[in-house]
Amino acid sequence: MSLPDWWTIDPNQPFTLGPRLFPGRIWTASGCFAYGLTGHDMKSANFTSPYQGLGAVVTKTVTPQPRAGNPMPRLAETPMGAINSIGLENVGFGEFLAETLPALERKGVPTVVSLAATRPDEFGDMVAMLHETAAGFTHWHGVEINLSCPNVAEGGHDFGRDPATVSACVRAARRNLPDRALLAKLTPNVTDIAELATAAAEAGVDAVSAINTVIGLEVDLETGRPVLPRRFGGYSGPAIRPIALAKVDEIVTRAGVPVVAVGGIGDFRDALKFFALGAVAVQVGTAQMRDPFAAARISRNLIRG
Repeated sequence: MSLPDWWTIDPNQPFTLGPRLFPGRIWTASGCFAYGLTGHDMKSANFTSPYQGLGAVVTKTVTPQPRAGNPMPRLAETPMGAINSIGLENVGFGEFLAETLPALERKGVPTVVSLAATRPDEFGDMVAMLHETAAGFTHWHGVEINLSCPNVAEGGHDFGRDPATVSACVRAARRNLPDRALLAKLTPNVTDIAELATAAAEAGVDAVSAINTVIGLEVDLETGRPVLPRRFGGYSGPAIRPIALAKVDEIVTRAGVPVVAVGGIGDFRDALKFFALGAVAVQVGTAQMRDPFAAARISRNLIRG
């Protein structure tokens, strides 16, 4: 397939998002390229590095305290994707600031830091500490707040479904992030995602990332039980692309906020569909876990000429 006549954007050219100039429009999704430190020794016949052409690496989500994650197994592949129940396993915010983020800066990785918390004030505190620590970093471009987290203070429900809480989280982060891009990653497990995007936009977000995984379950026919110990997980991969396209279209047409699209993008054709709907950038997730050069390949294949 050749590129369509309407496609004139070079994804490797810098573009402005909020207060920040990003190196390009093809990103990797949170958790799908780890923290962004593990690909520097990888080579292929066609690419000098899996970072080639990347506009940003969204880090594995970081929480205030280290998390061991959920019991194994945590990942189940399906014919059209994967269901994960990682449980936000991560090194914790303190070690991330002290070790991981400086290492990303030294290696020149264009970075968006993914943060998760259980209350709006926690987001504000984490962003304030991040900005104080990394204010002079060149390659740190922004923060993506993960709004699909349980709100412990309100009984454990997914507070990312509540526009008022989305607004409060964005406001808390925005007041401490004056010169980097702020993105809110939205859950698709709602009736009206544009309502969430509008709340985020009015609170000061520069873009929304859409979509996060959809709720899924797979059954082991030998045991008759769900394959994941926690039964449900986040479903990602090619099967959710039509859902992601519909949700992105809702946001673009109704919320008027820039969208960084994610959900089922496996090749340049998939990326083009989101760009056609008005997305300003795309994130490559499940495909990147299967092939660390997936995002680099998409970036190259979108260069006209």
